[in-house]
Amino acid sequence: MNPNILNSIFDHIPLTMILVNTDGKIENINRAASIKLGKEKKDCVDLLGGELFGCMNSLKEEGCGKNRECSECTVRNSVMHTFETGENIYKKEGKLDILTNGRPTPIHFLISTILIKQNNESMVLLIADDITEQKIAEKKVLEASVKAEKAIQQYADIFENVRIGFYIYYLENLDDDRTLRLMAANPAASDITGVPNEVILGKTLDEIFPGLREKDIPQTYAEVVRTGQSKVLEDIYYGDERVLENTFSVKVFPLPNNCVGVAFDNITERKKEQEAMLQAKLTAEDANRTKSEFISNMSHELRTPLTSIIGFSDLLICENFGTLNESQKKYISNVLRSGKHLLKLINDLLDFSKIEAGKMELILEEFAIQDTINEIKETMMPLAMKKEIELNYSINVENPIIVADSVKFKQILYNLVSNAIKFTDQGGSVTMGINTTDEIISVFVKDSGIGISIDYQDKLFNPFYQVDSSNAREYEGTGLGLALVDKFVEMHGGNIWVDSEVGNGSTFTFRIPIAFENKSF
Repeated sequence: MNPNILNSIFDHIPLTMILVNTDGKIENINRAASIKLGKEKKDCVDLLGGELFGCMNSLKEEGCGKNRECSECTVRNSVMHTFETGENIYKKEGKLDILTNGRPTPIHFLISTILIKQNNESMVLLIADDITEQKIAEKKVLEASVKAEKAIQQYADIFENVRIGFYIYYLENLDDDRTLRLMAANPAASDITGVPNEVILGKTLDEIFPGLREKDIPQTYAEVVRTGQSKVLEDIYYGDERVLENTFSVKVFPLPNNCVGVAFDNITERKKEQEAMLQAKLTAEDANRTKSEFISNMSHELRTPLTSIIGFSDLLICENFGTLNESQKKYISNVLRSGKHLLKLINDLLDFSKIEAGKMELILEEFAIQDTINEIKETMMPLAMKKEIELNYSINVENPIIVADSVKFKQILYNLVSNAIKFTDQGGSVTMGINTTDEIISVFVKDSGIGISIDYQDKLFNPFYQVDSSNAREYEGTGLGLALVDKFVEMHGGNIWVDSEVGNGSTFTFRIPIAFENKSF
């Protein structure tokens, strides 16, 4: 087979292909891999797999392949398995945690490996099909330079062993798409279509699959030959008396000498899964709307009698209607405290259901930061004194006036400070700090409390999530406080994060614009 064609096949296959040597280092990558990874080929040679992908585990401690987590790496283990056993792997699911914008981001792959020989040395061809996004972007193609004879067998092995179908057509007459003639086909093509390659080689596309003309397929293949521009054809539904009815994903790319390469795969099951996932998403959204409406209705129904209970308890405890003995005072105090706690939980549920329903709005106004701080001080001091917690404030305010929703801003501070007090032991300390610039107000709440494991920190702002979810947990609450804080900060165009270590306290920090303009969430 023409070396140009073989070279082009490797370089133009629209799948991420990486050639790995026995040391686990990169020998070569194809064009699609270079585009996907955003790296030049020359910069990838001699990198380890984790270094190539930017895996989190390659950036810490001993490096790629030497950390404890590396023993569970599907990509690494698949390559090693093929080297050790000679057994090829087809579409095995795996995951890498990639560093993106300073945070770990999971990338999911379908991994295939093929053991090949190059200069009598064993190599593994790693094919990593990114299924984080189901669609594969169209790949730009360039003509590859002539490779040495040693490369011919390497690319021939790829063509013969890769588990997606390949056809190579030759366009005899550039002006006539009916002259597309099949020149080569790999074994996988026969497996996918059910049509033996030996009975169709040498025939025209119209002779092999006559029903494709009404789908403009021959016309598209000929256009790729004439223009040199690749095409990605998704969701091609086809079947005839020989080919079972299925849905195919087709990638068409130009090859030298008026040839066109066609890579295709049966995606029928994938389409069914996508449709099932879409239906499940719609069902979940409908259930979520029903849940939000239920919470909202129930919250309204519960608040009316609860407000009466709190009001009458207040009247009784003030002894306006007669003196109470010590037991009566204790019982009424318990009723009042429990009622207020229950009302706060109901209000949190109602606020969250409004946010989920898109009905929560910001009421923006100018207000003095110091006034808000003073209110928080007065509210929090009794809680802190009860646990003998030192309550500190570090206020560095350049601009004393901000534009925000003052009620929600106070609720953010209240939730963060009350949480800090709740999770800080007797005799500890809580510090609230505020800094402003011309554009940003930055607020932190630091405590000397129990701290939070790094395993739980990403989940803290999820609704109803609590680090200790057992029935016997020491700290009461619904798990909505931080979720509401997160939503309120987001509504103000800001962001919030936590720095914490078990046993060494936590610091929650948020930033919002000092003069926010958007009036609805």
